[in-house]
Amino acid sequence: MRPGTKHRPRHRSVSRPAPRAVPLRFVPVDELDGAPHVVVDGSPRPGTRLTLSHWPGTPTPAELWADVSAEIVCRALDRPGTLPVDADAVTLDHFDADGMLSLALLVVEGLAETHRDLAVRAAYAGDFDVVHDRSAALVAFALAAMADLGMAGALARVPALLAQPDAFEDDWGPEAAAFEAACRMLADGAVVIEDLPELDLAVVTVDPNHRLAAAAAWGDAIVHPAAVHSATPCLRVATVAGRRYQVQFRYETWVRLASGRPRPRVDLSGLAGTLQAAEPDGGPWQFDGAGAITPRLRRSDGDESNLSPDRFRSELCSALAELDRGPAAWDPYAGAAPVG
Repeated sequence: MRPGTKHRPRHRSVSRPAPRAVPLRFVPVDELDGAPHVVVDGSPRPGTRLTLSHWPGTPTPAELWADVSAEIVCRALDRPGTLPVDADAVTLDHFDADGMLSLALLVVEGLAETHRDLAVRAAYAGDFDVVHDRSAALVAFALAAMADLGMAGALARVPALLAQPDAFEDDWGPEAAAFEAACRMLADGAVVIEDLPELDLAVVTVDPNHRLAAAAAWGDAIVHPAAVHSATPCLRVATVAGRRYQVQFRYETWVRLASGRPRPRVDLSGLAGTLQAAEPDGGPWQFDGAGAITPRLRRSDGDESNLSPDRFRSELCSALAELDRGPAAWDPYAGAAPVG
């Protein structure tokens, strides 16, 4: 018996609010005006009644935690009474695949029943560049291309996209081509991944002169990250392409995962100084900071380094080994309950 109920008269009935029905309605963040709402894939704001997010420090109930926000939403839908009865709105404050799929699962009636598994797999592909299957990759690539439509425009297309990903080639085609070129470079041995599990480091060596090198690049990545991340469990990635070097912490190390805790991020600003001092031309090296979403260490002028690949690798491995013995520079689990 709960505290405070033992003296309640037996004949008195107690009314309970009915569970909140779905779908909810999408309301952009700048139109909420403090009204009660659910937040997906982000942080709470005035009026938030429930946060369904893997972002660090967010008050998502621990029993709902999952690696991606779309899966958190599915867990909430599986637990009657989880959605607040006084909120019929749901919002999202940024555009990406995980956020849009999380939003759609709450807004589109029946979507969670018909396409939840694909939605979760696509969220992994979108957030972590980890491809479990072709359909998931196509959904994530297509959603990334729909950013210009805005949230409402893209949201309207999500049900058809999940039902028939192949029909959206105009959206996913360019990124899928880069991903496939990167996968072919891996198969050809023009991209070689060496895992150093003791440092949670993948060293990715790319032949910049390979016939597919230009086609395999995506955005500011030397080679499409989904080809790399799908091939290694290491969450620190060093890319060596000729004498162009960079190190990046993957997104998995910024969010709050439920499947386990990655090795904490460390501050590579000292290594940036070491590498800059070693450059004969004094070329500038920069680290974005451990709290950035996917921080990189690289020459900030975009030029090739004068250091040999062996020297770069040696300095990097020595710095990581030393820094791993010290405190974390970023902790998305601060104040959280144990995971795993």
